[in-house]
Amino acid sequence: MRFKHDHDHPGARFRHGFGRRFGRAMGRAAGRGNLRFEILSVLAERPRHGYDIMLELEQRRGGFRPSPGSIYPALQMLEDSGQIKGRDEDGKRIFEITDDGRATLKEYTEKGGFDTDADEDAERARFGRGALALAGLVGAAKQVARLGNPRAVERATEVLDRARREIYTILAEET
Repeated sequence: MRFKHDHDHPGARFRHGFGRRFGRAMGRAAGRGNLRFEILSVLAERPRHGYDIMLELEQRRGGFRPSPGSIYPALQMLEDSGQIKGRDEDGKRIFEITDDGRATLKEYTEKGGFDTDADEDAERARFGRGALALAGLVGAAKQVARLGNPRAVERATEVLDRARREIYTILAEET
């Protein structure tokens, strides 16, 4: 079924209403500097072009795609600093991580991925990890829903119900 406007789609309220608030919260929690490390992590797997990097980050973030206005400047900065190198291939700019980039990513990962010196940064980091996990869960649930397979939807619903109950158990234990 086609809809005249995207907001007319039955799932639009969930997709847009929740997504916008959640995306903003994730952006604040993740901090500006973390995009560089997310890009390095993606490029550590294999060389990619900018749009492919955005798509991979969207998948990892559960549907929250960074904009070209944030990706391309970050790629340029990483290239200028020697963390990645770019080459033109078939009309596309392909980026790959350098040894310096791998060392930086390893150091970042060993530190836990967040600045642990400041309490405020650590709190934002904890929220950020939780937000990313929730966004990933929402993204996976949306993919199952798009499949339209009743058995897959039923199984996913059982998993989500079980997760909800376990989270409420944690809340009950902590309060």
